[in-house]
Amino acid sequence: MSKRRFFTKYLTGCIFVFLLFTQHQVIAQLNKQLHSDSIFYKHAGISSNQYIAARPYYIVQWTNSLARRFKVVRKIDERTAIVDINKNEFDYLNAKVKIAAANNSWKLSPALEKKLAGKNNNGFQKFILTGLSIDSLLLRLALNYKDIVILNINKPSQSVIVKAKAKFLKDHLLPLNEIIFIDEYLKPKTEVGIIGYNRSFHGINALDYKIPAANGKDIVTGVKEQNVDENDLDIYKRVLPSSVAASSITLHATVMASIIGGAGNSFYDGRGVANACQFFSSSFDNLFADDSTILNENKVTVQNHSYGTIVQQFYGAEAVSYDLHTSQDKNFVHVFSAGNQGLSFATEGQYANIPNYANITGNFKMAKNIITVGAIDGSGNIATESSAGPLYDGRLAPQLSALGPNGTSDAAAVVSGTVAVLQQVFADSNHQALPQASLVKALLYNTANDIYTTGIDYKTGYGSLNSYEAVKALQQKKYDGGDVSQNGMWLKDITVPANAAQLKVTLTWTDSVSTVNNDKALINDVDLEVTDMNSGVVYQPWVLNASPVADSLEKTAIRKRDSLNTAEQVSISLPAAGTYQVKVTGYSIPSANVSFSVAYNIDTLHTFSFTNPWHASDVNRAENSDLIIKWKTFVADTN
Repeated sequence: MSKRRFFTKYLTGCIFVFLLFTQHQVIAQLNKQLHSDSIFYKHAGISSNQYIAARPYYIVQWTNSLARRFKVVRKIDERTAIVDINKNEFDYLNAKVKIAAANNSWKLSPALEKKLAGKNNNGFQKFILTGLSIDSLLLRLALNYKDIVILNINKPSQSVIVKAKAKFLKDHLLPLNEIIFIDEYLKPKTEVGIIGYNRSFHGINALDYKIPAANGKDIVTGVKEQNVDENDLDIYKRVLPSSVAASSITLHATVMASIIGGAGNSFYDGRGVANACQFFSSSFDNLFADDSTILNENKVTVQNHSYGTIVQQFYGAEAVSYDLHTSQDKNFVHVFSAGNQGLSFATEGQYANIPNYANITGNFKMAKNIITVGAIDGSGNIATESSAGPLYDGRLAPQLSALGPNGTSDAAAVVSGTVAVLQQVFADSNHQALPQASLVKALLYNTANDIYTTGIDYKTGYGSLNSYEAVKALQQKKYDGGDVSQNGMWLKDITVPANAAQLKVTLTWTDSVSTVNNDKALINDVDLEVTDMNSGVVYQPWVLNASPVADSLEKTAIRKRDSLNTAEQVSISLPAAGTYQVKVTGYSIPSANVSFSVAYNIDTLHTFSFTNPWHASDVNRAENSDLIIKWKTFVADTN
């Protein structure tokens, strides 16, 4: 074939590929437009070019960014929102965008909207009502006090729990301007672990024997569910009095406390991770974050949540309350079990009807400043029942996995105990000041052992917890941090020696609270990059494919900019010796500076160490006739 014919054929092929690619882009844009249009007309009520003072909420749809800022009550997708506007703002928008007075359907959670569309239940039910102002909401509800019963008030999230009939809710409460969100109240249930606790996992034995003073002393760990048995031999005289504890005592709550910090008095394998911590109980009948004043007065700094409701895929009022609490107290760490619905699927949101994914239990687990934990079995494999991500907007969850073969309750408790130890070890070296939650998470994610698929995944997050390595990294000060503003930049150089197996860097930050039922939780978008200063190669963080298709969710992570999560991780296998520069930038930070933490670690090739057993007591034929020998090594694959 002549060069000219070859070039003509090659050029024709390139043009075909370009046209095909362009066609796909056009189709994707049309699908997005159709989706936005359907949302607009679904929530559009009276289509009018006139401002209606009695209806302050309008739905707007735009193509180009607007020069002026408006009070966004709920962002429905990337180009559609519900806004609260006055006459002048309406006139401005009416000339530039598609706009209509909104009907009231936008106020309903996805689950409640579906439920109310069905057959009405004539009995009283419990609902969560959220407003822009709790005082205005309560004042308005007082006019309807004969038809509703107020059960609970949660001022931080501007929400109340009421008992009312569904018909009254639709006819009288839904139209109120003081209400911007309504959800059904669900009763929580514990996510029971089937098997016990094994200290050969997660480096817990190594932590006990190599760093014996790392035991959670002076740290108060919250156990939110039913009440614990304060006379239990393993937690005796370490349970603080609580005004918000549940009235009933359960074995499940007591077991969770024992895994977190049991003394090991009843049997050796019952010795918890933070075996010198104290405990504070609170009832999970209140699914909102506990009152911050009560938590502060009792010096609670980490709280375990081994319970769930049903599979939910939206950012509800409870999620708002946890993000608000953590954004106000940036040292506090909430740890949640991911759920035991791994074989189930969501019935709402963009991930509806995808088996084995997006089945995390409870909208409070859609919060972005918490840790959710999945379960692995005694062989280190994912427990089938362990719930998986993504969260409703595509974020990574669970973030960690831990032992709990048929239940994520135990797994969450192991992580909560490890958090208590990290807080204690940091405080002991910093005049009793506590670490920021972002630092605790950075250390946990950076030292986790990669399992399941290479890199991050929606089943195990950053990997399997390694309590010992996390505490060791804290002691060796393999971390840093700072503040970053819009377009701001923070740099740090890391020297990688010869014979390195892997360089891993993790960035985390605590984000501001988002609007209830918003399309995307992230407010402050911070970016991480690592540059090999010798070659100039730039490594971006690992990002998963969040497209709502099972095949996409199963794909391994690729390197690209992350615009969803409050944690980002870069790992480099077999890095060449030299200087690597860590860069943190403020990509989109609407207001004040964002405080962040960075953890880093370098593993060395051709190293070997046993991780179990550590001590003669690890070999106990009376308790366990089988002994699992474990080790850690890094060997370059010559193939």
